[in-house]
Amino acid sequence: MLARNVCKLTQTMGRLRAVRAAEQLRRSSLRTAGTWTGGQQVVRAPTLGDSHSSNGMVYAFTAAFTFSLFGNSSEKEETPEDKLVTTIKRSILCIQREQFDKAEQMLHLALRMAQDLQSKDGVTYVYDLMANLAMEREQFKKAEKIFADVMKRLFADGHSEESPKVSLRLLCFRLLNYYRRPLQILHISSKIAHMSQLQGDLEKSFQGFTWTLQQLAKVLEKVPEDKDIQELYGLTKNWFGQLLMKQGNYAEARKLFQEAYDALLEVYGAATDAAITILNNISVAYVNLEKYAEARQTLLLAMDLAKELKDVSQEGILQANLGLVYLREGLMKEAENACRLAWKLGKQHENSDAVEQAEYCLDEIKATLNGGKRK
Repeated sequence: MLARNVCKLTQTMGRLRAVRAAEQLRRSSLRTAGTWTGGQQVVRAPTLGDSHSSNGMVYAFTAAFTFSLFGNSSEKEETPEDKLVTTIKRSILCIQREQFDKAEQMLHLALRMAQDLQSKDGVTYVYDLMANLAMEREQFKKAEKIFADVMKRLFADGHSEESPKVSLRLLCFRLLNYYRRPLQILHISSKIAHMSQLQGDLEKSFQGFTWTLQQLAKVLEKVPEDKDIQELYGLTKNWFGQLLMKQGNYAEARKLFQEAYDALLEVYGAATDAAITILNNISVAYVNLEKYAEARQTLLLAMDLAKELKDVSQEGILQANLGLVYLREGLMKEAENACRLAWKLGKQHENSDAVEQAEYCLDEIKATLNGGKRK
């Protein structure tokens, strides 16, 4: 599935469309792409690892807890706990396949099973998956409420004497200090900050990302080689960069995108869909900073990765974006060649996004040659 990003680079430049995120930094979601408008990036929910965002980071992260929560029975006869684990696994698979209605039905079934088993961990885990599913479906209010409930359950599990009405921010601090799995808390905190951005609450989002990154930095000082923490650190920086793009802070956004890309390389290597997505984000930041040579080089690197992965869907959009950068540099022939190739790739592989972006690019070239920019 291709996540789309449309960005008006300047008043005289059209737009760069961001390629899809791979769920990619899956365990949390380096899934990044969204819609860029007026130099701002509005990111769709993700999924960090996603061919689609959810398929990646978020569900890789949560799936890793299944056996630790419920155990892995070696008995041949399937126990109620085994059935619960199987149901949860199937619900995750449905989410990855974007069978959301079926996934929700299975999660409600899993919730009843966990309640029948009187498994507090099981109930909490299913609620967490429900929150991720709501986030994937862009039901952000619902997702945020369930995530907050998950955090309260985690806190109450070990500290029932505390008030359940404690503020979410204070709750994060206490959970980080006392709960045995602080990474879960920071992962939820990052997602809540991301959803706040998607809902337009930029101040809340900024505060959430700032706090989460501060805490992750502290954790990384203690365990610098921990891949899960590195991954979440990269995911959060990528999302924070998108927020800063929306606020017009392109220099700091580019820095965060680069750091997210470096974290991704450390965990997965370069040849991933997520790497392509983040490189495209970096190029958009460069264009807004009027550093066109750097934007071009970054896009060429992303295109090399797309070819290595044989990902023609992303290659077409990247070609169109490259054409827009050439246009901004005044390289008309190169711009036309890139956009015509993007159109050809889009038609050949039935990619409407690539075709649309290529046609936009060609229209911009025509308008420029005619002495003005089209309205």
